[in-house]
Amino acid sequence: MTRPIPAKHSPATPSADYQNALNYLYGRINYEKIGLAAASQYAFRLQRMTELLRHLDLGHFLYQNTATKPPTLVHLAGTKGKGSTASLIASACTQSGYRTGLYTSPHLERLEERFVIDGQICTNLEFVQLVKRIQDAAEAIELEHGKSTFFELTTAMAMLHFANHQCDVMVAEVGLGGRLDSTNVLHPTVSVITSIGLDHQNVLGDDLVSIAGEKAGIIKSNVPVISGVEQEEAIGVVEEHCRKQGADWFQLGTDFNFKSQPLPDWGSRIEFFGSKPDLPKQIDFNLAMEGKHQAKNAAVAAAALFVLRQEIQRVEHAGSIKIEKALSHQTIKEAFSSLQVPARLERFHLADKTVAIVDSSHNEDSIRALANSLKQRVPGQKYIIVFGTSQDKDAEVMLNILTDIRGKLILTQYHSNPRYVPTKQLRELLPAKHQSTAILIDDPIKACEEAELQAKFDGAHIVVCGSFFLAAETRTWMLAKS
Repeated sequence: MTRPIPAKHSPATPSADYQNALNYLYGRINYEKIGLAAASQYAFRLQRMTELLRHLDLGHFLYQNTATKPPTLVHLAGTKGKGSTASLIASACTQSGYRTGLYTSPHLERLEERFVIDGQICTNLEFVQLVKRIQDAAEAIELEHGKSTFFELTTAMAMLHFANHQCDVMVAEVGLGGRLDSTNVLHPTVSVITSIGLDHQNVLGDDLVSIAGEKAGIIKSNVPVISGVEQEEAIGVVEEHCRKQGADWFQLGTDFNFKSQPLPDWGSRIEFFGSKPDLPKQIDFNLAMEGKHQAKNAAVAAAALFVLRQEIQRVEHAGSIKIEKALSHQTIKEAFSSLQVPARLERFHLADKTVAIVDSSHNEDSIRALANSLKQRVPGQKYIIVFGTSQDKDAEVMLNILTDIRGKLILTQYHSNPRYVPTKQLRELLPAKHQSTAILIDDPIKACEEAELQAKFDGAHIVVCGSFFLAAETRTWMLAKS
């Protein structure tokens, strides 16, 4: 299965230069580290991001640019699913012959994973050079616009990296919300809203309508919108934004839909149906990734790719790729059938034949999707669940969902970020009848080792979930053991 390939440290890049580049970025305001409760005290604004791109001679990337034709870009927002959907879109574009840049967050092991071109992450040498360019630009605008944040800097780095490599297509995932996210200064060719759910309420709002308004803030005038939103009140918000912006709107359940069934071993067989111009009436494909929620992401990604194909044809992009061969049904099928996004129900077969699954699910919706997938794949299967999460998440709700799965629960905490919930606090959030049976192991690797022992004894599978940070720390162990 296709995964981003980690680049090795370049011998031409002294480790001190690399570490200094990391230190510079992590020395800026970073909402991933300080937590979103603290983030709410900072003013989110887009002017500084705009000036940063202009100073890097990337003004043609900006939405308000009128002097030159903007690059081809797919912009994605959503409470969940946007990372998988973005990766599917990028993979299909690469498979079709386009040089494709993919910007996602957060990363699992290395910061450079956020800057991917055709499945290859940015090299150390390129990373250091990008930071030098970004630092100069950020310092040049600092007096007038203030210090750039971590996410502003990494967004600018991604766009600069893609420009340096003359990418034909770029796919950019929103970091937080949409309306005031750093990526929202970009000029999209197609906009995508994968889903709306309750997450980051202290920044985005306390209800679905408020959150939908923030996500729908990425909608631009006359830019087509693909929506995987499912709640009626949230759909209404997206529809209203599209109407005001004169944006063509493709809604899941209305303009396109899908059916899926599990493949015998892993993944899904999907039937896609379109009922609007630019979309095929029917197409079938296999999806390597597991779960009904990933089937939905694939349907949204497919709709976005079909609309993107039409947009490319309309503007007749210059380049060596022949339009009639670009983004064909065949290349989309090939991409979807081979891509496994890391830590999205990612399955490992350990050396002792134990099955282990790492999933980055970290809120109620994604944990529920994980639980449903596990129950549907092999009804009655036992699982040893290793769980840890962050302070700004509803741990009690997630634990209630997980305790309904047959098996045992090991509570742990990650170490790479100070936002973790201590294991003793997690136990207090469990339903009373489960508090005495849960195992507490602070070290996530030792938690996985214990899970492996328990799995052998019980004939169970291992599942790690609850946080992107926990997935990152344990996935390395899974890779080494498989």
